[in-house]
Amino acid sequence: MSDDSNGSLKPVVELRSDAPTPMPKLPELPKLPGSGNGDLSKKKLYGIVGTALAVLVLIILGVWAAFSPDASIFPNRGGGPDSNIFGDLPFAGDALKPRSKVSGLSGVACDHYDRRPIGVMLAGDAINRPMSGFSQADMVWELPVLASNVTRLLAVYQCGEPDDIGSVRSARHDYLFLAEGVDAIVGHWGGSYHALNRISAGEFDTINALGNPFNAYFRKSHLPAPYNGFTSYEGLWNALQKLGYRTTTEFDGYDFKDDIDLSQRSAGGTLSVGWPGSFRVHYEYDQETNRYVRYWAGTKQVDAADDQTVAPSAIAIMIASNGFADGPGGYNDVGIEGDGPLTVYQDGQVITGTWRKNRLEKTDPVHFLDEQGKEIVFTRGQLWVMTPSADIAVTWEVEEADAVDPATDVIPPGESGFVTQ
Repeated sequence: MSDDSNGSLKPVVELRSDAPTPMPKLPELPKLPGSGNGDLSKKKLYGIVGTALAVLVLIILGVWAAFSPDASIFPNRGGGPDSNIFGDLPFAGDALKPRSKVSGLSGVACDHYDRRPIGVMLAGDAINRPMSGFSQADMVWELPVLASNVTRLLAVYQCGEPDDIGSVRSARHDYLFLAEGVDAIVGHWGGSYHALNRISAGEFDTINALGNPFNAYFRKSHLPAPYNGFTSYEGLWNALQKLGYRTTTEFDGYDFKDDIDLSQRSAGGTLSVGWPGSFRVHYEYDQETNRYVRYWAGTKQVDAADDQTVAPSAIAIMIASNGFADGPGGYNDVGIEGDGPLTVYQDGQVITGTWRKNRLEKTDPVHFLDEQGKEIVFTRGQLWVMTPSADIAVTWEVEEADAVDPATDVIPPGESGFVTQ
């Protein structure tokens, strides 16, 4: 107590630094009707709003993906040729594709089905015929190597192991793109500057005969240069390993099926691709074997190494542009990236659809799609792919069976009863 001037006593208020300062009371938020706990109601409200926003975003993304021009924003889901920029990433819930013990290029079973494929650049010139190594190729790509439609081929081996392959010729960038799509290392004898620049930059794994690593290549005396360069699968595989390249394939492979029953096959037919002069090709379908016997400039193609007739199980015709590439040298550029019309011939039948390859991602393989956008399942055996431009005539002439009256007509044994139209 203190004594003031008039003698009355007043209470003394002592201020202490350690005394708590009272906080002003905040007004309470209104509670939701029927709620007994304000804090819990606020949490529920925030949760409901957050969930609604998430659902709305998913709906918007789904509608956009369904109606976008590319048909899909996801890799390898039927989108446009540039949609697969993120690679082959699996979707949640997708089952991993089991890898059967067959080549992903031909569907043929072999002990080393999972080996990395080797593609070899091969000549198409008449001076080289008969060629070696085609009968054992799992897959063959045949493209124009000049704007004038002179052709060259890339024979790809995974199960096949020929001991004589040739003649080996120079590489072009188009073939490198195709080989990269099936995870193949390319064997070649030099190349265009377009191809060699990319190889020198480390974009592609190749085995170049100009350096002849580990003696993978050799020359034959009965042919003039540059047509006398040859190799073997053993030599290339040895070089591949010693160069330190990866030996196991990362390509999932195409889908294959067995031959259909003889009774379901068509009577036969002739497929012709009108490349000029000695590069003209036609195939005659053999109903009995379910294979397409190949002819080059009217001559049956028989492999020089093993005397086997070259006869693919399936032939894919990709219509692709063919024009001059930028820069000097007169090299051409085949439009094998993007998409275009496709026709597949197998089992004596014709399947139409679309081919598609990503322009941005070189490891994306060519996709062979039917009219419903589904991957075509090929008949097991050699797959041969050709890329004529739209101005090259491609025809399929069908053979028809003679009408047979079972009551009066009998087809003698060994005669097919087929007539050519």
